[in-house]
Amino acid sequence: MSMLENISASTNTNETVMRASERCRVMMEARIPSIAISMVLILVGVSGNAFVIHIYRKNSSLRSRLFYFIPWLAFFDINAIFTIGTFSILQDIFSMCFPSLYLCQTLWFGVIFCTTTGASCLLLIAVQRYCYVFQRPALNHRKWHRLFISIIVTFAVVFAIPVFFIVDLREIKVTGVNGSVCGDTLKKSKHIYKYIYFHTLLSLACINIIIITILYVRIGLKTYTMSTNENHQSSRRTPGLKFTLMYITVFVVYVVAYIPANVIIVLPDETKTELFHTLENKSKLIAILVAHRMFIFSHVLNPFIFYLFHARYRKEIQKCFGNC
Repeated sequence: MSMLENISASTNTNETVMRASERCRVMMEARIPSIAISMVLILVGVSGNAFVIHIYRKNSSLRSRLFYFIPWLAFFDINAIFTIGTFSILQDIFSMCFPSLYLCQTLWFGVIFCTTTGASCLLLIAVQRYCYVFQRPALNHRKWHRLFISIIVTFAVVFAIPVFFIVDLREIKVTGVNGSVCGDTLKKSKHIYKYIYFHTLLSLACINIIIITILYVRIGLKTYTMSTNENHQSSRRTPGLKFTLMYITVFVVYVVAYIPANVIIVLPDETKTELFHTLENKSKLIAILVAHRMFIFSHVLNPFIFYLFHARYRKEIQKCFGNC
């Protein structure tokens, strides 16, 4: 009798494993369009930002203190695109059977680190532009720039470390099939820490947005006043307005792109499981995945924004492709 029970238990276990494996395969096939989108974004985003770094480092006229943070922003964007894109692809492939806790935590660390450095760099650009427009040259010195970069990188590392404590392979159950996904922990003992961390993250993001908005409002008013002043030559008015519009556009794209992810992250765990693992409408699933990962677009689109507003950068790009 004991042997029969063992055989029955073994059979049930094998059937469970087969159902889980089949569900994982079906989910991966349903997410193939999402995987393709992530791969295209990685290719376009990394290439575009690599061109930004190459052009700004190659051209001596673009290596002034006014553009100091643009290559750094491109560098942070490359890291963010590669990390977020890789994480997205792995989540699509292993949608219900994520392979490693350490890999899960490391990728979460990378996402928080990259998004923090990118957001902080946007703040530095806004502060630098503010100091330039309002003629406060003390903070425009190169030594301050290097110090600020060191500070934001250190802050991003420290701020991302808690993910190793609050991120876990959590168990889910979809249509009777058990699985494991990479996400914030469901352990009750860590719930309060998870709550504090994510709300701190959202609060700092809101504070960053408010500060940058205030700076650009003041910069915009000052630039507009200068542009309408008859004492300023028109040849000097246009670049000032274009640079301000360029930085504002980068910031607006950043805010809009991060809204869906910030909304989804505060949803109940059951709602998120249902959103990301339903197969009733595959088009809806892809739309939800793209919206959830829309913040990658803020890193991918920056080179195109630079090309649109920055005449010297646009000229160098055209010259580079012309030579090729």
